Amino acid sequence: MPAIPEFVLRKLYVTDSLTSIESGFTFELNNTFAPVTLTGLSLTLDEILCNTGLISISIPGQAEIPVGGMSDELPFNLGVNVIVRVMVACHAPRKQMVIRVDTNEVGILQFAIPFKGGESAEQEKKHKKANLFSRLNRKLQYVNQVFHVQQDPQHPQYHFTPPANWMNDPNGLIYWKGNIHLFYQYNPFEAEWGNIHWGHAVSKDMLHWKHLPIALWPDAKGADAGGCYSGCMVNNNGTPTIIYTGVFPETQCLATSPADDLLYWQKRPQPVIAAPPPDLQLEGFRDPCVWQEAGGEWSMVLGAGLTGIGGAVLLYRSKDLLEWQYMGILFNGNANQHDTLATGTMWECPSFFPLGDKWVLIISVCNAQGSMYTIYYTGQYIVDRFVPDGPPRLLDGGEGGCLYAPQTFVDRKSRRVLIGWLREARSVADQVYAGWSGVMSLPRLLFLSNNGELCSTPMIETQSLRDQHEILTKPNQLSEAVRGMSMELAIRIPPDTEKWSGVYLTPPGSHEVAEGVMIGYDCINSAVVVDCRHAGGVISAMPIKISGFQDLLLHVFVDGSVIEVFVEDQLPISARFYVTKPQALRVRLVGDASAELWKLKI
Repeated sequence: MPAIPEFVLRKLYVTDSLTSIESGFTFELNNTFAPVTLTGLSLTLDEILCNTGLISISIPGQAEIPVGGMSDELPFNLGVNVIVRVMVACHAPRKQMVIRVDTNEVGILQFAIPFKGGESAEQEKKHKKANLFSRLNRKLQYVNQVFHVQQDPQHPQYHFTPPANWMNDPNGLIYWKGNIHLFYQYNPFEAEWGNIHWGHAVSKDMLHWKHLPIALWPDAKGADAGGCYSGCMVNNNGTPTIIYTGVFPETQCLATSPADDLLYWQKRPQPVIAAPPPDLQLEGFRDPCVWQEAGGEWSMVLGAGLTGIGGAVLLYRSKDLLEWQYMGILFNGNANQHDTLATGTMWECPSFFPLGDKWVLIISVCNAQGSMYTIYYTGQYIVDRFVPDGPPRLLDGGEGGCLYAPQTFVDRKSRRVLIGWLREARSVADQVYAGWSGVMSLPRLLFLSNNGELCSTPMIETQSLRDQHEILTKPNQLSEAVRGMSMELAIRIPPDTEKWSGVYLTPPGSHEVAEGVMIGYDCINSAVVVDCRHAGGVISAMPIKISGFQDLLLHVFVDGSVIEVFVEDQLPISARFYVTKPQALRVRLVGDASAELWKLKI
């Protein structure tokens, strides 16, 4: 485990002797625990990035280094007990000051210091001293937690997760200025839902991610005081714009970023949609999905639930993203019908987009019984209404599929890419104890099959993660070279099999059925099965009939506690598992199956 740098941040004051008005601040960063490599330093006053020419750094015994000219000096090493002094020539901010420290060893450390405008330096010091050091202590605890999480063998390596604590829905997926940006629902304080912020990460390939500072956080006096819920990001004539749900009550809010790195966001003071349509009785009103029509107007769909009827998607339209007109119900379900895929009382996180010659509507269903699953329709978008081709289908196969609240975007290769939240299967207490919760799926490329089915396939870029390679062909053969918690499998089942065929994933020394996971084809019930019941999860089954003369392909990705299966590289099943002995998994062939294996390395 790497040593953890400990920073002590102290706030000092510089005043004008003639006017007694604060004319600047000095902040000291004292590295008291372990050496660290400083790669960047920035300061924000009231959510506005400070001119770096106003900041300087001095290290005792060395010449002062202006930050404005620090690009030639970075990175530089901070030894133990070395003090970095940051001088800021400006008046006190009225809300808060944020100091961001970038390091190689522990990533980004961000210190937020609240202010009350108008108070004297002495009063400010008295009121804020305890709060400041409480925040620093919390930050140091967070750094320790991050290292703890990284050592957890059940924690995924090549699936995206936050550094620690709780994550759920992906938000604001977009390709922007050469990078893919992923925002997400994030509780930075605990590994359970609550205190929802917008986390932020950036990537070139959707496999290697860099964590960035929190993008949005609740404003105690704003429309999002109860949390910054899900939403999207769009390009408004060159201005990056986020539209999201603020609570409580549920309103639709807007924020823009002044720079292409998308690090700093300025919120519009008032919601752009302050309340739902007055003539509707709704169970919910959230999760905007926005796109620009061919004529330049903006359209928005919102998830909702019609009281006594069922889930619904509402349609709005705007010319400027600020003034919105309600156009009616785009589409709704019926909670009283017997088809369990459409019985949700609330539809969350709608995603509506064209694909080929169809429109696709993806809905995350939440019903009164507490079950959660994701469905989709294909159909036509005609005069502000969606006309489906037929009944809904599960987006993630099997009754136990754990994918929820997915978002899609178009990448630089013009591919429609989907990423969703893979929910945990363990208890809240276990999640809190582990210090983390929530995983994003692998990016999935979407396309329509000849029969109109929405299909998902893993990106070819995932092949870049392949390391050691092994082929298994004999019954009961056990993998030797490929073992661990991060692997890829191509399992093939012959069409004439008359027995259960597939693989066991098992820890060393364990009896497979008692401890491991079964992935394969059940020829008696004609279904692909992912059985995690003996590893803290559930069983998922997708009805499939093997026909013709070709083998059935099960393309499998295993990562910590995540399993994603792509049947024929088209139909996905996702699952979570938690082996009681989190050691290096091995693969054993069962029945008539053969398998090609790769160890994956991020």
